[in-house]
Amino acid sequence: MIKKVLLLAAALATSSFATWDYFSLLQNNQGSIKAGLYYDMDDDWSQMGIKVGARMNLAPQLELSVQSFGYQFWGENDCEGCGDGGNGLRDLVIGARFALDPELYFFLDFNLPIGRDKSDGYGTTPPSSHEMFLYFGAQHTQAIESIKGAAYGAEAGVFWGFMHHNIERGLEVRVGGEFDYTLPTAPVTLLIGGQIWLRPFCSEYNDGNKDHDMHDDWSQQYKIWLGASFAVNDKMSIKGQVIARSQNLKTRTGEPQITMEGDAIGFTLDMEFKF
Repeated sequence: MIKKVLLLAAALATSSFATWDYFSLLQNNQGSIKAGLYYDMDDDWSQMGIKVGARMNLAPQLELSVQSFGYQFWGENDCEGCGDGGNGLRDLVIGARFALDPELYFFLDFNLPIGRDKSDGYGTTPPSSHEMFLYFGAQHTQAIESIKGAAYGAEAGVFWGFMHHNIERGLEVRVGGEFDYTLPTAPVTLLIGGQIWLRPFCSEYNDGNKDHDMHDDWSQQYKIWLGASFAVNDKMSIKGQVIARSQNLKTRTGEPQITMEGDAIGFTLDMEFKF
């Protein structure tokens, strides 16, 4: 049980590692605000909270954003002897996307670990692990001419986490994509997507005297999602997704662990307003 709680705590902190989306930048100094609920569960563990974000087109080729901030209502195991809690503020991600052309972008995300990382007792998972990180890479998006209303977006990036609580995550490579299809008879877009993470380098921990490898290289994380977006009007949309994720973490007995995103099934429900 202790091992599982530690895995879930780290998974919570990584559950929002992503760019704004895989598709086009806003244009003409447009901006948007997004707010929504998230819920995840795995066996006796669950978490729920609210996330908010905003983005702004500052130049024809540049978009800045703040993401993933919010408040977690709880993060805890429902078990005998487990504590209640896991609530508190979430970390803040500051992001930028730069367009080389209308279909190819570079991106950079920086996590500012301002969220609450204090445990409320056995079995609780606070909304932050106090890990500062950079996530950077490239995106490609394009309409599919042979299917009217269809488009895809893809992303490849490198995740670089910094030392926190005497542990440092190994570099990770993350590849993802999403296919969207807008119905011809309704303002509804159906979507399906997925993401794969690979950790080719092992993480490290310091025992107070020297650094040690965690032997977690070549760990993998898999995630798929299904969802739909409804355009209320030109300015407002509502989007819901069901998300499933699975992790294959390489470990050795007695060593600390830095999980990737863990195992869980959950959903998100967001509303975005453009201005």
